[in-house]
Parts: sequence; C-alpha cells; structure tokens
Amino acid sequence: MNVEEYISSGIVETCVLGLASPDETEEFERMCAAHSEVRAARDSFELRLETNLLREATQPPKELKSRIFSEIGMESEEKAVQTASRPKPVLIPRAGYARYVAAASFILLAGSVLINLYLLNQYKKSIAQYQELLSSQNVLVQNNQVLQTRLESFQTAISLMKNPDMAIVKLGAVEGSPAPHGMATVYWNSQSKDVYLLVNQLPKPSSEKQYQLWAMVDGKPVDAGMIDMNEAAPFMKLKNIPRAEAFAITLEKKGGSPVPTMDALYVMGKVTG
Repeated sequence: MNVEEYISSGIVETCVLGLASPDETEEFERMCAAHSEVRAARDSFELRLETNLLREATQPPKELKSRIFSEIGMESEEKAVQTASRPKPVLIPRAGYARYVAAASFILLAGSVLINLYLLNQYKKSIAQYQELLSSQNVLVQNNQVLQTRLESFQTAISLMKNPDMAIVKLGAVEGSPAPHGMATVYWNSQSKDVYLLVNQLPKPSSEKQYQLWAMVDGKPVDAGMIDMNEAAPFMKLKNIPRAEAFAITLEKKGGSPVPTMDALYVMGKVTG
C-alpha cells in the first residue's frame, strides 16, 4: 500500500480520534515520522476538528460571565473600569480559577465526544457500504463466469453437432422408467470415438446418487462415465468408447457402480447407421 492509499484508507482520522488499535497507532506514528504527506494529513485533520469545534461552540449566557467572576472573587468589567484610576494588584484565587478551567475543559470535551461519535458513525456507514458493494461485485463476477462457461459449452456443442463424423444417439425413457419424460442425447465421434452427452431432461438426483452412462458392447454394459449434474456446462465429455450398439443411463450410488442397476434404468437409445 503506497502513502496515498494509506492516507485515503481512513487510518489518519481513526488514529487522531483515538479509535485505532495499539498496533495501528504505532504504525501511524512510524508513517508520520517517515512521510511528510502523512504528517500533513494528520495536521490538516486536527485543524479541521479544531475549526469545527470553535464554529459550533455555543456562546454562554451573558450572566455566566458575572457569575464566574463572582465565584472566583473578581470584579465585573464595569466595576473594574470604575476603579481603574486606582490600580492595584489583583490576586486570582487558584481554586476559583481551577473551577473555571474545569468548566471550559468540560465544554471542549463534550464537543469533542460529539464530533467523535459523528465521525465514528460515518466511518461505520462507509465500511458497511463498501462491504455491500464488494459483495455485489463478487456475485456479478461469479454469475459472469457461469454464463461464460455455459456460452463456451453451447458454442462447443454447436461445433460438434456440425461435424459430419459425429453420430447422434437419442436416448428416450424406457418402460417403467422413474422419469417417464426423461431424455438425453449422445454425440459419438466415429473417428476419435470420443463420447459427449447432452442431458435434455432428467430429474436432479439426491446428494447420495449420481447418473452413470453405459455403452452396450456385444450385449454387455461398459462404463462410459459419470454424469455431473452440477456442472455449469450442460454439454459434457465422457469416456472414449471404441464401439457400441446402444447407450443407456442408470441412477447409481455416488461415484458409480461396476454394473448397472437395471431397476434404476432411466433412458436408452440404439446406435443407428
């Protein structure tokens, strides 16, 4: 953090008002000693506080002056003028003077407390607004990343669909399927033998379950990969399958099964052509 960022962070105001931690105060003193800009910012803020205090100070009632002079044993200004022709040394009782100083100090302290509370409240509001804006920005970034991933997936899907070497196998719901309207599409590259899957319509499984794709090779099921329904991209690449007569999807325990659970068979489709 450079000097300008340090000053604009609000640490100067926090330390001058006595709201900083001991570590922050120690660091602030080091920065003041090392950088004239920080010292100038501190002096400027202290001057503003003093100016605001003097500007907002309440004028005491006129009778207060006479009362104070009476308390400390001094004559009022009018009597002092009348007796000016007979000057004599006036001794200010120390106890009465102390009471006057204490009263003035109390007024200054009350004003300082009010200013501190106001600045602290403004500081807390600024922090809350900053945190809210930061949170909103993070959400926007995350949403943008999800949309970008989906867009790239759809662009890849369109490109693969246009490939003349791509065989399209439509998987529809089988008799007795837990999802009567279930549907998925396998895109199988006849040259590279790569398998891609697009889940058109399948219910989202519970956290303990996961869909698994199978390739029927010589009448026997071969694991073609696990299907992650939580992926942002709906078009996913699974295992490489050299040859197959059909593809099917079952619902298995999370992580997959070595053999398909036939009573959990959802969709199936034959390879044509």
